[in-house]
Amino acid sequence: MKLPNLDWVNQDSPYLRQHRAGFRLLSFDDELEQAFSRYHITAILVRMRWALLVAMLLMLLFAVLDAVSLPESVRNRTLAIRLSVIVPTLLIAWLATYQRRLRPYLQIIVGGAALAGGLGVAGIIWVARAHDFPLPYEGIILVTVFFYFLPGLRFVTAALCGWLTFFAYLLVEVLSGLPGELLLYNAVFLASANLIGCFGCYFLEYASRQNFLAQGLLQDMAEKDFLTGLLNRRAFSERAERTWRQAQRERQALALVMMDVDYFKRYNDHYGHAAGDEALRAVGQVIGRQARRPLEMTARYGGEEFVGLWYGIEESQVMQILEDIRSEIEALALPHVQSEATGVVTISIGLAYLLPQPHQDLEDALRLADVALYLAKEQGRNRVVSKRPGCPA
Repeated sequence: MKLPNLDWVNQDSPYLRQHRAGFRLLSFDDELEQAFSRYHITAILVRMRWALLVAMLLMLLFAVLDAVSLPESVRNRTLAIRLSVIVPTLLIAWLATYQRRLRPYLQIIVGGAALAGGLGVAGIIWVARAHDFPLPYEGIILVTVFFYFLPGLRFVTAALCGWLTFFAYLLVEVLSGLPGELLLYNAVFLASANLIGCFGCYFLEYASRQNFLAQGLLQDMAEKDFLTGLLNRRAFSERAERTWRQAQRERQALALVMMDVDYFKRYNDHYGHAAGDEALRAVGQVIGRQARRPLEMTARYGGEEFVGLWYGIEESQVMQILEDIRSEIEALALPHVQSEATGVVTISIGLAYLLPQPHQDLEDALRLADVALYLAKEQGRNRVVSKRPGCPA
């Protein structure tokens, strides 16, 4: 996926920071790495299921081939490895892909199944060598190709499977007394398959990480305010609507907050729009730090106006959060000689605290928060005012 114009992305975007830092070692910062793991398993889940299913069918096909072509001394043990070890392991991994709670562990589960397949094939070769049966070794190369390209294993997991299988095969051939010249050729071919697989798998994961960053940057552009890095009005409205419905279902209180930078038009007129942008950016950073839990959100609503939502919280707690926002913004000490509140940039905050009712909607709560904001301005600005539905002004 092509990266968007980076000049249009908020400069505090974690996706932008990661893009600029690079990821040659196929690793992101902790928060993004966890998000990428979720993205990656979702992206390759169907492919992983089909790869495991195809691997099981091929193993069963080879079992039929073994049954009709191998001598009894080799056949029984070979079938035991295929049908008692490899196929059940692949089946367990395939079933695990349908368990949502196991998705964070699928790289380990499917990697373990793939490794069991590789070691199982090495075991089949060992059985054949022990009975002086000339079983072709090329099956181990097919398994190696499978590791790297079919089940969606990431580079480190696939490389571990591939190279552990390589060394297991070498051990089998050394112990079975394979002639040195033949062992050398087989080892070179298998090592080459692993090297090709490593390069291919590395670039596949690198491209997947590029796509993840590009999608994140595009999402930031669509949902985040360029100046402050907070949600924009549209994204806030969409998320807040979902949270509102959840609060109605779960009977949880909501705190809807409207915030307005005091006398900001005068600030812009006096200090200029560039300084105004810097002031809004600083205010947005203070506000954004106070909404970190799931279902909490803050946004730039337009101009100098901000909005916030806190879920399942006591009124006294949210009042303390809002008072912290107000005092931290005042403590920024951004000069504002045109302000009638103080000599620095301040903010007025209106809180609507309510338990959502079936006859209410999000717009009702926002209007109530707007009334509280009006009261905060009327009472002198640089303050927090709270209102509940039905309470007189």
